[in-house]
Amino acid sequence: MTPAERLDDHKRKPRHLGKLLNASAVGDVGSIVVGDALRFYLKIQRDDAGTERVESARFQVFNANDHLAAASALCELLPGKSLAEAKALGIADLCAYLDDLDPTLLPAQPWALTGLASAIAAWERSELPSDHDLDALLCRCHGIAESTVRESIRVMDLHETDQVVAATGAGSGCGTCRADIPRLIAAAHERAPAAAAASTTGPGKVNGRIPLLRRITDVVNTRIASEVQQTGGTIELWDFDGKLVSVRLGGTLSADESARRACLANLEAVLKQEIDPGLGVAEATPA
Repeated sequence: MTPAERLDDHKRKPRHLGKLLNASAVGDVGSIVVGDALRFYLKIQRDDAGTERVESARFQVFNANDHLAAASALCELLPGKSLAEAKALGIADLCAYLDDLDPTLLPAQPWALTGLASAIAAWERSELPSDHDLDALLCRCHGIAESTVRESIRVMDLHETDQVVAATGAGSGCGTCRADIPRLIAAAHERAPAAAAASTTGPGKVNGRIPLLRRITDVVNTRIASEVQQTGGTIELWDFDGKLVSVRLGGTLSADESARRACLANLEAVLKQEIDPGLGVAEATPA
């Protein structure tokens, strides 16, 4: 089997695809709701000498099939490596593992390596409890979590099974999980009116610039900042002119234009859904 054939084999039959139960750390790349994304899971254990080593790794992709093969190969390469060794892995190591693959056949920036770095950073900041459970998996063919589908239904205002399949990819494999999608649609739209009735800060109910700014600040800090921080990025509310929310993005987002665009689109979708459909979002330009 040639190196290119090995890579193709990983793409057609990816190893270690799907959620890792009781993961020690999780790293996200991209935006699950707005566009392509990859989630990388690590199980980490300390050996007898006290060295932290990767016991196992798994991944999920969301509309990012170009990254399947590299993620599959990386998950095979990782077990047994110390965190220091895992941090040092790069494209050259993936190519060597794939029998000296031509690096131009891989994505210019394999998201698996970014997801790995993000997961390690999350582990070093704060270890999760060993019984920490993540999102229930809906689509096993593509490793798509129920929470991803629920959020997409809510943010995109989806009402039909085919709309959900087209937007998320769930149900586009064997089709078994399509039977569960109507349940998620119903649950998402049943909760929405109740939440709107209970809220005094939903669309059209925030009166005055200061209360509106406080509500926007709350959404940025509680809904967006934590997600951004998981990948080593930062987001700061910078300005608000009544309709346009300006934010400053930093950390890992500084050098990743696609991730910045996805973050801005995600924030805009949440603000339009929860506060005011007329709100827009832009990145603040440096002074």
